[in-house]
Amino acid sequence: MSDEFSPIRPKSVPLSHTLPKTDKRSKTRKAPRLATIVIGLMIAAGLGVFLIVPNLVGKSEIGKKAFLPSTPSVDASGTRVTTPEPELPPFQTLQREQARARAQEELAQFVELQLKLEQTMQVGSWGQVTFDAAKSLANEGDEQFLRDEYESAMGKYQAARAELEFLIQQGSQLLSEALQAGQIALEIRDQATATDRYQTALTIDPNNTTATRGLQRAALLPEIVRLMREARNHELTDRWAQALSTYQEVLALDDKTDGVAALKRTAQSRYTQQRITEALSTGFAALDTGKLDTARGGFQTALQLNPGNQIALGGLEQVAELSELRKIADLHKRAQGAEDSEDWTAALTAYESILTVDDNIQFAVEGKQRAFAQRRANQTLGNIIANPDKLSSKALFTDALRLLEQARQLSPQGTILGRQIAEAEQLLIHYGKPVPVTLRSDNATLVTLSTIGKLGAFTEKQLELRPGAYTLIGSRDGCKDVRQNILVRPDMQPVDIRCQKTF
Repeated sequence: MSDEFSPIRPKSVPLSHTLPKTDKRSKTRKAPRLATIVIGLMIAAGLGVFLIVPNLVGKSEIGKKAFLPSTPSVDASGTRVTTPEPELPPFQTLQREQARARAQEELAQFVELQLKLEQTMQVGSWGQVTFDAAKSLANEGDEQFLRDEYESAMGKYQAARAELEFLIQQGSQLLSEALQAGQIALEIRDQATATDRYQTALTIDPNNTTATRGLQRAALLPEIVRLMREARNHELTDRWAQALSTYQEVLALDDKTDGVAALKRTAQSRYTQQRITEALSTGFAALDTGKLDTARGGFQTALQLNPGNQIALGGLEQVAELSELRKIADLHKRAQGAEDSEDWTAALTAYESILTVDDNIQFAVEGKQRAFAQRRANQTLGNIIANPDKLSSKALFTDALRLLEQARQLSPQGTILGRQIAEAEQLLIHYGKPVPVTLRSDNATLVTLSTIGKLGAFTEKQLELRPGAYTLIGSRDGCKDVRQNILVRPDMQPVDIRCQKTF
């Protein structure tokens, strides 16, 4: 193997800022390619440092031999000739290649920032002067790089990169300020300023969603301003329903319109209060005219809008009181009508209904007692009149006398009661006078008469009995008992009672 070696010489790197300007699409295609070339050269240089240089250092002749690479020059005849340059020792070559790699790294960072500013942040519309200055520094670095002045080139690239970093920071700041100013302009409904600021933001960041949405909102400002003015006019004339509806229109256009949500809440509150006032007014007006159903509806509406409203609750209490009074009055009128027609069952029902509303109403207490007594008299006298033959019973006759006397004490005595009393009196007079009754038998049959008792066996017996219904029972040993119902009347024929059928 030869002891001689050739030194490593990286190729010159073309930079994006040194290329002729083309359209934006051409830049977009070339920039990634340039970055790839730069990174590839950096990797190649690193591999050279770690693979080739150690082999060179391992040669025993290192540093003893000097190789003179060709350096182009022109002789007297004008012919281009190569003049060998002195070769650097391996360590110095290593240092030189490391410097060259660092310069290329700085260059790669510069190119990355350059692409971001040109393609993403539209630097030409807001920071061209500083951007051009940064590229000039990079161009100076290129010249030094081509002269193999790598340390100096790296310094220029660093300075150029710092300028681009400053521009990016400045662009971000301008974007933030534009968005903030646009938001403030939206809040005060300044369409011109909002539009200008958001357009500025989109110049820096064309894909900024906040700025895009801001421009859309700014376009709605004239209509929003009109609606806000309309809503305010409604408020000034207490047309809160219309104001609320208008604020809802504003929110439908742009639900982020500053202050509208609060204004809507206020309008809603005032409209609700307005409806409560109207409902209460309706309730009390109806109460004054006795329209209790309408009054109740008004107060209930107020309570639906404002549960626990004391005025509405008080109104409902008045409605309840008046409703009770009206009910009592209606029932009283019904009871009086029933009394006039001597329908004491209906009168009693009406008075009892009044007492379920208020059991302390005195006229209802008295009316109930009166109706009960009248109905009882009607029923008992009616039974006496309907069944006079039962007056043959001494107990029933005595009860009838007592009930007739009680009926005479009742007041008022209507037509029906008066007629019943008169009829009962006549019946009691008639049935109170005994009449002669002749009973005949076989002197073997034992005879018993209801309400009187045992009469024994006889052939004929004379009795004095009150008119009415009686039952004769005859019994005799060896014969079946006989039972005979008789009605005692004046001038009645003799009655025969005897047992004849045997078992």
